[in-house]
Amino acid sequence: MPERGWSILTVREETARRVKELAKAQGLTVDEFINEPMNPSGRSGWSECSLCGARVKTKNLHEHMDKVHPKPLTSQQLQKT
Repeated sequence: MPERGWSILTVREETARRVKELAKAQGLTVDEFINEPMNPSGRSGWSECSLCGARVKTKNLHEHMDKVHPKPLTSQQLQKT
């Protein structure tokens, strides 16, 4: 959603001004502010990987850890294969 002109299409101007003020007060864009209630946890649903520092959506963090930082095989696991 663009920062300018979106209010003409969706809501009254006074409501749009208030939304923009609230977003600015929280340091968010209008799009982030509007979507914040629908996101899981944390600001805008983003987390930082503790190992590599990559920004990943919170709901995908476990997949990132499995794919990018797999756990090394232990000696017991190696003997089973």
